[in-house]
Amino acid sequence: MSASNCFSYQSCPYYNWSVCLNVDTSRVYNDVSAAWVLIAAMIVFFMKAGFMLVELSFAHDLREQRHVVIIKYIDACASAFGFFLIGFGAIARYTSPQGLHVQFFQISDPVLWFFKFTFASNTATIIGGCLVTNRYKLRLPAAFISAFVISGIIHPLITFLIWSDHCKTLSPYRFCQDGQDTATQDQCPFSCNSTSLTLGNKMYVLDFAGGGAVHLVGGVASLVICLLVKLQHWRDKRTKKAPDSSAESSYAEIGETPQPKNFIEWMYPANGGSERVGEAALGVIILWFCWFAFNCGSTNSLQSSNPGAAYSREYNIIPFHGVPSIIALNMILATATGGIVAVSIATWAQLYFRTVSVNANEIANGILASLVAITAGCPFVDYWGACLIGFVAVILYHVGCYIEYKLGIEDTARVVPVHGVCGLWSLLAVGLLVASENSECNLHSTFEGLCYCELRLPTLSYFERLLFQIVGAIMMIGITGIMTVVVYGLLYITPIQPFVKAFSRLLCLNSKGPLMFRGNWLLTSPVEDQMLWGMMHHLATPLSTPLPSKRNQEELEESEYLESKEHCGSLLRSRTHAELIINTSSSTGVQSTDLSTPLLKNNSGTE
Repeated sequence: MSASNCFSYQSCPYYNWSVCLNVDTSRVYNDVSAAWVLIAAMIVFFMKAGFMLVELSFAHDLREQRHVVIIKYIDACASAFGFFLIGFGAIARYTSPQGLHVQFFQISDPVLWFFKFTFASNTATIIGGCLVTNRYKLRLPAAFISAFVISGIIHPLITFLIWSDHCKTLSPYRFCQDGQDTATQDQCPFSCNSTSLTLGNKMYVLDFAGGGAVHLVGGVASLVICLLVKLQHWRDKRTKKAPDSSAESSYAEIGETPQPKNFIEWMYPANGGSERVGEAALGVIILWFCWFAFNCGSTNSLQSSNPGAAYSREYNIIPFHGVPSIIALNMILATATGGIVAVSIATWAQLYFRTVSVNANEIANGILASLVAITAGCPFVDYWGACLIGFVAVILYHVGCYIEYKLGIEDTARVVPVHGVCGLWSLLAVGLLVASENSECNLHSTFEGLCYCELRLPTLSYFERLLFQIVGAIMMIGITGIMTVVVYGLLYITPIQPFVKAFSRLLCLNSKGPLMFRGNWLLTSPVEDQMLWGMMHHLATPLSTPLPSKRNQEELEESEYLESKEHCGSLLRSRTHAELIINTSSSTGVQSTDLSTPLLKNNSGTE
């Protein structure tokens, strides 16, 4: 691509980002717009703190808190490499009119890359809330693979289909052309000014800030994990391999979770819920604040390079710098309406139980559900439409929770109803509510400012717009569902113990290393969790106190233990004994230097 071709797309930065490699970002953004996008991206990245606090509010003990924090670290790190190695270079780069050019390890626009990375990373971090207090937890390697695949393949693929300027997509940005380049017209033989567009040529999906590409994707991935957890619990119950409920563990109940009498008691416990209200409230406020950057920053700029073009339409076009303020106002109206509805329902539940406690967590989820619902159509709908979106979002959130209750799905933070159900409603609401004259004005002025060029989207009927939004939602659910079932399914059917056994024997790490892990690569096992809990209690017990018996000793395979001990030999035996004596001496103040004695024995007399 020659330099002259690069400059021929100056009127539309979506072409600049893809055609011109190593482009100077000052050609695309002025100083104000570049600062606007970068600051918005930094605030969007801070949403991880909000998600983390909300999930920590459900954690029962220190182990669950550590697991939540580590999962968030893994999401940030794995998604960065996934988006850098695959996502942006191969898929998410806004392509040139001549076709898709796959280019790895090259970032033509660092501003765009960082902003889109925060969206991909938050898509991957959504799934962490569904298994906070579950007996089965996501393994750390599985969390890394999940974040890498979602941010590197699934999310970029969907954004390519709805946000790129490629002609063979469902993106409205493919109409962003000034009609002055012959190569563009040859590749895209249709334009918004054409009078004979077929239904397929004028089909496009409206998802302004990621109601579907981010939240619906994260909700569907969470649903797949929750269903696999349900399957694993059913298998353990059927084969009677569920661990003993009398074991000393943070999970007092290992069998079926006792179900309340009805849905209302399940949704609104009489005690107001067991979450820590302070952490949850702080997390929701952080998410609420960062959501403004999430939606308003999606304008990608604050002014058009050709402001006069914004007033050349038959519509009474608003200035492009007014679009973020419209977005913020619609968000406030939607969340305020949803919050009032959630408070009303929680108050009704309080009167139903005749208690003084109100479930603050469900009010917070109502606000988050409204934020998700307004994301796709935040600049397009009227003010009354934003209020209606927030109202319906809270109702649909409760419907999603009812379905989870009936199916017995354990979803700690209600991730599937908040992000999945309300993400679907976010897409459909655009088709239902973008119909009035004012909403059409907002629609055209928004995209005209985004494309910096002579844009006019094809006119759609009410039925066509709703149909296209439904098609886009089905596409996102299908792609996410198929790919997550394949990835999580492979992790689920792959046993972890042979790998850990081989690794332990290779490095002589621990004679009982292979026995500490049960199940598959996707989920930890409650048996394994109890064994690790017993090991930690064993190491923390002073010498003067009788050591406890090992939990579930009948499930330990003695042949593997003897084989591993024979392989590691006396060196590991002495090292383990020495570490135990040193740690115990430092904690009790007892001086002991005799390391030649046999290994400590427990109450049953076994080593």
